[in-house]
Amino acid sequence: MAGLCFAPVAMPAEPPHTVAPLSSQTPFRLQLDQLQHRAYLSRDGAPSSSTAIAQTPDGFLWFATPNGLYRFDGVRFDKSVTSLLPSTNIFSLYAEPNGDLWIGYTFGGASVLHEGTPSNIPVSDLPGGSVIGFVRTADKTLWLATTHGVAMQRGDRWETLGPSQGYPGHHPQWFGSIHGDIYLFDSDSAYVLDQHNHQFHSTDYGRAKHDLLGLPPDATWSKSHNPYWAGLRDPSGTLWFTREGQEGITRLRWGGASASPSSEEHFVQRDGLSGQFVLLYFMDRESNVWAATETGVDRFTVGKFTPVRFPNSMTNLTVAADAKGGVWVGSLREYALYLKGDEDPVRVADFGLGADCSTVDRQGTVWMPGRNDLESYDGSHVTHVAPPPGTLADEHGEQVLQACQGIAQDGAGDLWVSIAKVGVFRRSRGTWTLNGGLKALPEGPAIRVLGDASGRIWLTYPGSRIALVEQDSVKLYSITDGLNVGNVLALDVRGTHVWATGDIGVAYLSPSGTFISLVGKGGNSFRDMSGVVETRTGELWLNGPDGVYRVSAGELAKWFRQSGYTPAYELFSQADGIRGVPLPIRPGPSMAQSSDGRIWVATKQNLSWVDPAHIRRNTIAPDVAINSLTAAKSTWPAASVPPLPPTMHGVHIAYTAPVMSMPERAHFRYRLKEVDGDWQDDGGRREVFYANMQPGSYHFEVVALNEDGVPSRQAAKLNFTITPAFYQTSWFKGLMACVVALALSLLYMLRLRFIERRYQLLMEERLAERERIARDLHDTLLQGMQGMLLQVEMLSNSRELSDAQRQRVTRIEEKMRGVLIEGRDAISSLRQAQSGHANLMAKLEAIGNDATIRSSTHYSVRVEGESLPLRPEVCEETIAIVRESVINAFKHAKAEWVLVSVYYTPRAFIANVTDNGIGITEQKIQQQQSDGHWGVAGMRERAAKLGGRLSIRGADSRGTTVELSLSRHAAYAIPSSIKRRWLQRRLSGGYSNPH
Repeated sequence: MAGLCFAPVAMPAEPPHTVAPLSSQTPFRLQLDQLQHRAYLSRDGAPSSSTAIAQTPDGFLWFATPNGLYRFDGVRFDKSVTSLLPSTNIFSLYAEPNGDLWIGYTFGGASVLHEGTPSNIPVSDLPGGSVIGFVRTADKTLWLATTHGVAMQRGDRWETLGPSQGYPGHHPQWFGSIHGDIYLFDSDSAYVLDQHNHQFHSTDYGRAKHDLLGLPPDATWSKSHNPYWAGLRDPSGTLWFTREGQEGITRLRWGGASASPSSEEHFVQRDGLSGQFVLLYFMDRESNVWAATETGVDRFTVGKFTPVRFPNSMTNLTVAADAKGGVWVGSLREYALYLKGDEDPVRVADFGLGADCSTVDRQGTVWMPGRNDLESYDGSHVTHVAPPPGTLADEHGEQVLQACQGIAQDGAGDLWVSIAKVGVFRRSRGTWTLNGGLKALPEGPAIRVLGDASGRIWLTYPGSRIALVEQDSVKLYSITDGLNVGNVLALDVRGTHVWATGDIGVAYLSPSGTFISLVGKGGNSFRDMSGVVETRTGELWLNGPDGVYRVSAGELAKWFRQSGYTPAYELFSQADGIRGVPLPIRPGPSMAQSSDGRIWVATKQNLSWVDPAHIRRNTIAPDVAINSLTAAKSTWPAASVPPLPPTMHGVHIAYTAPVMSMPERAHFRYRLKEVDGDWQDDGGRREVFYANMQPGSYHFEVVALNEDGVPSRQAAKLNFTITPAFYQTSWFKGLMACVVALALSLLYMLRLRFIERRYQLLMEERLAERERIARDLHDTLLQGMQGMLLQVEMLSNSRELSDAQRQRVTRIEEKMRGVLIEGRDAISSLRQAQSGHANLMAKLEAIGNDATIRSSTHYSVRVEGESLPLRPEVCEETIAIVRESVINAFKHAKAEWVLVSVYYTPRAFIANVTDNGIGITEQKIQQQQSDGHWGVAGMRERAAKLGGRLSIRGADSRGTTVELSLSRHAAYAIPSSIKRRWLQRRLSGGYSNPH
């Protein structure tokens, strides 16, 4: 023990043995070279020459250095908080349970970091010198020590202690807690604090040093050894420390009650250490040990798989399990080793040198090929067996057994062996027979030979072929039986369950006798698996170049039940303690299970194991933190994000979670509630981008999961708002809506005016055409008929005619005169329609005047109600209907009087023609139509065109009433809304051709 000493760098305030103890699944009994090691250097952003390490309750590691404060989340070292501190030269750290971090400076003064914001204690408020440690006592009082004295916090001020509190005022060198008591060390004295009366009492210096290091009770320690510097006692009792004058890490382990260490080991720069000298040690809450050097930081972790420490280097390993919980390991250049539990490997001299296949038979004898024969070992003797004929090859003048690809024993005690380039042999009663004398077996060597619990022999071949030998009966499986795995590299038989692996997949032999291919989540077909084991609990383990796959019993059971189901799986890699990559063919298989349940995984030069029932799991829930939000080329801390500008095109949110053991396997689930429909899994990324963001309020959440799927206790949340631009505000949108509505209204009015103008032109064209027709009729037809009538009159007065002839001419004259009158009436009607805007009453009077010229029937017009302007087409069609009714009354009714009545009411416009003539019936109207008289039908069509109703009914005592009734919307032209609806009807239905 006299050689132990410590490098002069301050230890953390809390002694290492106060960290939470490791579980029984974290065997720090392992040697240093069995731990997983990772070095962080300056290229990784790691600090150098750290003076203190602390871990806050949120899981972040903090490193104090002479050039700033670093925060570490397992992936990234962040130094940004240094810019907020009054000094970059930091000497000590202390993490409070509430998350605050106390920072002590080398040149005096201190700060407390609360939620990312520091509050500073001036140098003048504290004893001078470097702040070497902080402690909070049971009564919640905070104490600190500097190299010049001790102070305690009273409210908002600090009180420096002196001899009156029991401390003589020397130069403190270490200050902290040991087993719940507060100790103060100087160069040659130790003091313990009475936490009730705040008094220091001198204590035994040697005993205090012993407790500070956490040494076993009987371990001795020289007084000359400085106890304040780099050291750590882990929960297994192993001491990590730095020996003076010796580089790297030294680990001491005590066995039993011995005062002297039972073992000593070293880890130096050539082993991968980041620097020459370790300045301090720290154990985090996940039981990782951290060592800070002058050039970086190192992490030591217990992996899920435990590497085996061989006495000498071994290569090309073959593994065979026995019935006692142990395994036999053969190697290309070493004698066979026997491993059992946590015991050291035992070498069997003169057995198994150069072995490339192995098996343990039913009697417990292990078989391995030797240099030029087959060898067996029964626990006491090595037996040599001559190899099959033709299996020796010349190698530099020596006859050497060619490579063995598999060896097994069947139920009859016969030995089966496959020799590369030659074939399969069976040894029965001391005689070797090619293919066991079974012609049904394929020619050539088998890739694997396996004997199952029933004594059957399984042989695997290239090209998806397996042969099953049972009492000289051979059953062949091939691709026709669903076996589509390529070259069959491994086989596992447990009861009725048979698994085969190959270079293109994995298959299971179903009870129906056909193989079913296994495909995992994401379409993983598990290619190139050279080892397979199904455990007693129903888990499936596979070994391949990517690592070791584990399919849980529950997932496998779902796969058995549900056709097409793709089971989830867990992948273990070199980060879990598996060192190297398995050899695909020889030796093989690359995986075995011992009777104690352990899974053994062989690679080219290494062997490791895992107990499926006790896989080391990280149960620490990671605390996720949102670091910042970036938008529009500006970045804000998550705690103070202002309303974001409207011109930004997207946001970038950075977040993290402190996962120290395997940060590369931590993954995150996030969602932006207003954008994402569900939680998104981003794998290991620690940032997310959203583009094309619209103004509004947003709510972001993120959850972290560690390497074993343990999620954060609660999600980290970030709420932010994107302010709208003026053109995105509600008032602007409302204004734009009004402008658009006004523009549409103007366009609509312009359209209405265009249509109205078009209608006026159509009406003018129509009236002009009627005028032309009337003029043509007057100038041609009527004038011609008038001339003919004059000639007929002259003929009727001729004396040359007889009375009978004159009578006939007179009837013709009267007939022509009547036709002439009717033609004049028609022309009059055409010409009167040309004044569509004339007064309705004047038109009705004109109709009466024309009708009474040749009749004694009395005609009158009556108006009731205040007259309102009618639509032009209503006026025109009403006149046409009234004219037709009046003409019919004068011609056919033999009436004494005809009355035209016009009613202007708020709800309707009514015009009727009443006479006291002989009356008319509907039957008579139908008869006249059949005779070619369509006057009434025309009136009804005109009424329907206006959207009104025409009725013909008998009067009170005798006569007829013809009545036209129109709603106010169809008749009147006063409100613009009525005009618009009328035009809309015209737009939808169009205008009839006036011709």
